[in-house]
Amino acid sequence: MYRLSVLSIVFLVCFFSASVKSAECDISGIWNHSSKPATLLIDVSKGEVSVHSHENNSDAIGLVVLKHLELGAATSWQAKMYSSAEDSFVEVQISSLGCNQLTVSYRGEEVLGLYR
Repeated sequence: MYRLSVLSIVFLVCFFSASVKSAECDISGIWNHSSKPATLLIDVSKGEVSVHSHENNSDAIGLVVLKHLELGAATSWQAKMYSSAEDSFVEVQISSLGCNQLTVSYRGEEVLGLYR
C-alpha cells in the first residue's frame, strides 16, 4: 500500500509539472523582432503571426507575416511565410529555444528571430 501511495504521488507531481511547463512556453502573445524595431503578435487560435508595431514602417502594422501556423513536435511548429525571392508563401519551421526565444528557418537557414 505504501508503494502505491508513493508511486501515485510521483505520478501526480510529474503530470502537473509537465502541464505547467507546457503552459509556461505558450508562444501566444507579442514578440520582439531580433533585427528590426518591430513587434509581432502570435495568435495561435488564428494560426497566424502579424505585425503588431513597427517603428520604421507603420504601414506594415497588421500585415500577416506567417500563416497556417501548426504545432509540430513539443517545441516546434510549421507555418507559411511570404518570400519575395520566391514570390509566394513557402514552408518554414519554427523552433523554440527556451520559452523566450523562437527561430524561424527556411531550408535550414534562420530567416527570422523572435524574443520576449
